Order: sequence, then C-alpha cells, then structure tokens
Amino acid sequence: MTDERNKVDIWGGTVLTVANRHIKGCGKPPDLKADGAYTAYFENDYGEQLVFQYDSEQKKGTLWHGDYSWEDPVEVMAGGTTLIISRDERFWLALVWDVATKYESREFHVRSALALNQAHLGVIEELLAHRDFQDTDSFRQSFIKQRDRLHREEKKLGKKLVEAQIEDATESA
Repeated sequence: MTDERNKVDIWGGTVLTVANRHIKGCGKPPDLKADGAYTAYFENDYGEQLVFQYDSEQKKGTLWHGDYSWEDPVEVMAGGTTLIISRDERFWLALVWDVATKYESREFHVRSALALNQAHLGVIEELLAHRDFQDTDSFRQSFIKQRDRLHREEKKLGKKLVEAQIEDATESA
C-alpha cells in the first residue's frame, strides 16, 4: 500500500536554458546537465558567459568561460582559478564555491587553498622562466615578490592542513 501523504508530483521539463552569445572562435559551448552537480551561471557586463559546476562526489570544481574558450574549462580551487577574470567574476566564483562546498570538511578547504596557491606558484615560476621577462627588471622583481609571498602562504597553509586533519579526526571520533 502506498502512503499518499509522501507522494509528491513534480513538473517535468527544463528549469533554465541559456543561449550562447559567443562567436564561433570561442569554441563549442558545453552541453551541461546539472543532475547531481551544483551549477551556477553568470553573465558579466560585456555579455561574457561563465558557468561553474561542482561535483561533490569527485570533489571537483570546474569553470567554463565563453570568452576564454568554451572547450577549455579550468579547475576551480578554493573559490579561485589561475584564469585572469574580473573582480565581479572573482566575487561570483568565490560565492558559488562557498555555497557548493559548505558541507565539505575543513581539511578539504585547506587542501583546496593549498592547491590554488601551488597553481599560482606554477604560473609565477613559468613567468620568471620566460625569456621575455629575463631582461625586464621591474616585472621580474614583481614576480619574485609574488613568488615569495606565495611561498610564505604555502607554509601557513601546510600548518593549517595539519591542524585541520587533527580537528577533523577528533570530530569524527
């Protein structure tokens, strides 16, 4: 016998359909389904479209940016990415990351921040090694300062990771 009080009728259909506004040179837009993933859409003042998805099973965030190339999604870590994006886009991405990952452990969040820090370090190291910056002292000094700051942050995050692991282990015991 079915309990009619627990039966819920759900309307079929699509909740949101968004037309691509980017030229063909931006690549084929992704055909995304939100089933099981937290999905968010953003359009900036220039009509550039961004889509973020967080897969909680894989614990992975992905960003598609039409102006960058629909076909080259980038990883999102700690609410950020190595892609250069506007202030509004960064604010939106950090917000949707916080919402999507609110039930993740403290260790997850610290590991994610560490991964983003290391990704930024990788970009800085590539820039320092690039021949165009070998003779440009002002740029080089700026990159070196940034690298040093990222190394200091990496050490702090390493300590926070140990604390988070202990805290998470204590809470689960």
